[in-house]
Amino acid sequence: MHYSGMTFRPPYEANSLLLQVTKGCSHNKCAFCSMYRNVHFEVSPLHEIEADVAEAASVRPGATRVFLENGDAFCLPAERLLEIARIIRTGLPRVREITGYARVQNVATKTDEELRALAQAGFTEWNIGLESGLDDVLSFMNKGYDAVTARTQLLRLREAGLRFSVNIINAAAGPARMEEHAAANARIVNEVKPYLIFVSPLHVDPGTPLEGMLERGEFVESTMGQYIEEEIAFLEVLDLDDCVFYGAHISNPVSVLGRLPQDKQALLDELVEGKAEYTQEMLDAHPRKGAEGMIIGW
Repeated sequence: MHYSGMTFRPPYEANSLLLQVTKGCSHNKCAFCSMYRNVHFEVSPLHEIEADVAEAASVRPGATRVFLENGDAFCLPAERLLEIARIIRTGLPRVREITGYARVQNVATKTDEELRALAQAGFTEWNIGLESGLDDVLSFMNKGYDAVTARTQLLRLREAGLRFSVNIINAAAGPARMEEHAAANARIVNEVKPYLIFVSPLHVDPGTPLEGMLERGEFVESTMGQYIEEEIAFLEVLDLDDCVFYGAHISNPVSVLGRLPQDKQALLDELVEGKAEYTQEMLDAHPRKGAEGMIIGW
């Protein structure tokens, strides 16, 4: 199989077949992200993809779900994605779902007709880094779009029949704006209605622009306790039907996982109880400067 450098996937794609169709990320400018910082973006040639599907067929002929690598495979033109779907179906006829990472801009480059064709071809459940519902935070984090654009494009996905999950970054607006940030995030998520919300705290990775912002005093990092508080504030105002709330990543100070709306109160209780189990020293710590055992990462 052709994999370039570190290969990333959401935790809940652990059983999916990972198929590389691009190298790196077509944007690669988010202030907080170090995942593809040193990887030159390239599109994988079709013969490479065909060879990987053939190899996968000899090892996992019963695969039913494929996760396309790397950073934002949905950046590829619809025609290319449909050809990749054909290759996958030919070599792995049991595959029913094809998914991967996507950016808001990836949706904007496709027509409504193309989105519907992709849905019919089995593309579904794209993992989209929404991150924030506040325009100034999106700009500060260099996401390349505003909240109105994100809302518009995600609603287009829904209309076309393409399911998607969204990533929300707790504390991306800093500790002084936790309530405002939580409310803005819930507002847009309630409107676009993803099938899953992946919520995780902001962490400052070495070598990222955000690290420099923090060191220059341009950004104030939240404490571990504040991360939990913002997650609670966000969850409290979510109003969704049949949506998975995924806060069970290694970076989450309190691990929670459930389905909305039926598990909402249980999730809130778990967050409150989980916070109470930490010492005040731990709650007051910052991720990179915290007490032993409190440093978080992806």
